[in-house]
Amino acid sequence: MDELAIGRLGAPHGLEGRLKASTYSGEIEHFLRLKSALLKQGDKSLSLAIEEVEAHGNGVLIKFSGYDSPETAKALAGFELWVPRDQGAPKGEDEYYYSELVGCRLMDGERELGRVSAVCETGGGQLLEAILPDGRSAYVPFRKEFTGTVDVEAKRIELLAPWILE
Repeated sequence: MDELAIGRLGAPHGLEGRLKASTYSGEIEHFLRLKSALLKQGDKSLSLAIEEVEAHGNGVLIKFSGYDSPETAKALAGFELWVPRDQGAPKGEDEYYYSELVGCRLMDGERELGRVSAVCETGGGQLLEAILPDGRSAYVPFRKEFTGTVDVEAKRIELLAPWILE
């Protein structure tokens, strides 16, 4: 199944086992429709039913079945929430999930210059971390001055400024 991380669980809230959750997309509508989620942290994973989700500030409060007190819910703090991709936040035009960009080839015409290994969030926007053919890492600002056409199906990103990898 093609899954997507949509947020991270935080501290318990209240007395009934609800947990605060932050959203990676900044949107919460898709959280409000969830009935279950796969929780992952390192090599641990749990598949849990969701009893209730409600908006709370910039995130949501989530109540999982079987976690009925702050003490039991605390065991879930720090886990990421994973759902099937079609349950993630809808994408707008020229928007991508980070997981779609990882593995893309950075191309100068037909020449592959590197592969995206991660996407880093910075104060100035996103950076694509690339592994170059010689094994070194380099960063490319994911902005229109540096990257052109993105084809996630073909796993290809046009690099407009190949000199940035030197």
